[in-house]
Amino acid sequence: MSNNQKPDNNEQQKVQIHVSPDLDYSFRDVANIFVGAGEVVFEFGNQHRSMPGHVTISNRIVLSFANAFELQQKLQQLLLEAQKQIQENFTKSQGS
Repeated sequence: MSNNQKPDNNEQQKVQIHVSPDLDYSFRDVANIFVGAGEVVFEFGNQHRSMPGHVTISNRIVLSFANAFELQQKLQQLLLEAQKQIQENFTKSQGS
């Protein structure tokens, strides 16, 4: 359960998130999304530089519908905030 989903008794549940100091970061340039019976599947991979037109899927992540909707809403919110910040910085740089 994510940190802002409400349990059945309508009380907010607090979750502490711990990030491992040796967390791996992976660059992916291909993403696929599939919607199945009660779940959403994300696949991430990379294009082959030496074999154009070929992709290797490296990660597959499965989310419930509720968590997929939460991810979609949060991603949309953060992208809009980032776009606004970029526009503000561009406007400031044009005024200088």
